Amino acid sequence: MGRRFSFRVNKSTVKLRLRFLGLHFFGMLSKHPNVDTVGMSNLCTDGRFVPFIDYDNVFLYRVVNEARKLQRRWKVGTVAVLSTGEDIDMQGKHYGNYHVVAYSKFKFFEILKMLDETSCDLNFRRIPEFFNGRYWVLRICPKYLDGREIRGKPYLRRVLYARAGRELSYPHFKFLCNVYQMPKPEKRFNGCFDRAKTLKTVVYQTTEGGWLPKSISIKNLIPNKFK
Repeated sequence: MGRRFSFRVNKSTVKLRLRFLGLHFFGMLSKHPNVDTVGMSNLCTDGRFVPFIDYDNVFLYRVVNEARKLQRRWKVGTVAVLSTGEDIDMQGKHYGNYHVVAYSKFKFFEILKMLDETSCDLNFRRIPEFFNGRYWVLRICPKYLDGREIRGKPYLRRVLYARAGRELSYPHFKFLCNVYQMPKPEKRFNGCFDRAKTLKTVVYQTTEGGWLPKSISIKNLIPNKFK
């Protein structure tokens, strides 16, 4: 017979499970979102999505290996690995929090399958279940608490070049080049870009230890049009 009561705690949430009289109860308590920041959406103007992946407290080599696997399995093309915080362990291995961003376009259910093939952050994987926008968001600006910066802007850590098997999102590509100074790929890695010119950015509130959207509004705090 399984456990009748269990709970899990992380930095920002407490999850509780209870089995009683043949019924299964599940609940979650979380910190009130109190940290302001800005993110970009992976939703394209034609309704498709580019791959976004969020990792917390993981070795860099694991992130790179999984990104290369997606390049082989899904033909996602060139991938940018961004870091939001990194350290080195006793054996000299880099670990920390990372974002993986590609700019090839897929359907919603395909992105879900990709995420299931990775060891990404579980809360990130489930964002569309709780967010009315039904897309994924990655932070692109510092985090602010009461007007004070508490975490810096993500920075470019690695670029894994590959040829994509899909149409490419021009706004996401230009954003990586303009904001994160991603070197432009060689011609052999180029593909067919769409004609879109805009990139959706969102202002949202999160917690110091997690991504729990409270309110979402579209604001042009950063340039989001590309020529």
